[in-house]
Amino acid sequence: MRCDFCVQEGSLHDRIRHGRSLEWRFACPCCWAEQSRLPGYQYGGTRKANRRQRQR
Repeated sequence: MRCDFCVQEGSLHDRIRHGRSLEWRFACPCCWAEQSRLPGYQYGGTRKANRRQRQR
């Protein structure tokens, strides 16, 4: 899985969006720290790589 902001691979991403945007994006922990400070920040849950593999 890749972060929508820095495109780094990772096993944990937070689903977020800002302001009036209806589009959810996934952020790694480093990018989340920056993005969570922006106006209109909304948290939408966590995506974990190992959980997705178990559900298949």
